[in-house]
Amino acid sequence: MMAAMGGVIFGYDIGISGGVTSMEPFLEKFFHQVYTKMKQDTEVSNYCKFDSQLLTSFTSSLYVAGLVASFFASWLTKSRGRKPSILLGGGAFLAGAALGGAASNVYMLIFGRVLLGVGVGFANQVLVGAIMAAELGDHGGIGKRYAVAVIVLIGFYVAGFGVSWGPLGWLVPSEIFPLEIRSAGQSIVVAVSFLFTFVVAQTFLSMLCHLKAGIFFFFGGWVVVMTVFVYLLLPETKGLPIEKMGDVWREHWFWNRVVVVGGPGVGEHLPAKFGEGGSQSSVVDL
Repeated sequence: MMAAMGGVIFGYDIGISGGVTSMEPFLEKFFHQVYTKMKQDTEVSNYCKFDSQLLTSFTSSLYVAGLVASFFASWLTKSRGRKPSILLGGGAFLAGAALGGAASNVYMLIFGRVLLGVGVGFANQVLVGAIMAAELGDHGGIGKRYAVAVIVLIGFYVAGFGVSWGPLGWLVPSEIFPLEIRSAGQSIVVAVSFLFTFVVAQTFLSMLCHLKAGIFFFFGGWVVVMTVFVYLLLPETKGLPIEKMGDVWREHWFWNRVVVVGGPGVGEHLPAKFGEGGSQSSVVDL
């Protein structure tokens, strides 16, 4: 529960920054070109009003910070301890909240949080895309009933993400690494997650401008791809002790081709060249 709340806090940060970027006073002061295009350019599409790489970097810079920090997290927690590290992170968050608290647009909070993640709501993505394609053109607005329907659907999408992909993206990696490399392995997982989230965040507004409502179908397609990946390639780790993780990967129909677990008889699973010339013992020992 505490780990999940940490994810909610991070999502709140993203939502706040995403909401701020849609506020007219903020745009007028810091991104005047975007503000002018939004207010004066009557030809620009609804989907392209915020298409600015510089503006997008205001939010995606959070992922760069997380990416860099993740490489130091393993060393910090190992040398200083996990409890002081958590207290330090909590203190940093409180300091940031005290220095720059701001109310955000609720719609942008939900909208931004959903589209930067993936979940199990394929049907919701398709429905939202269909509503946007049918009701929101390049100019004008969307009816109140349809706007409410979009908010509700996205809310269900967030709920589906929260009970499935959300926590498991952190839980599964923490279960599959041996104790000796768990801190380093988890740091790599977090770094890769931040890297690809940064890529999605930085390209999202440009994709929205070009794909328009089709972007919902694009992300819905990735939900399908991810589901197939998990079904075929992710072994079940529930209830298994960490000592058995090696056996889980060695016995998997696909990963047994690339994962070699040390121990008696391991030479039988290695390429023949490793057994030639009396060099097999060093590999077995490894």
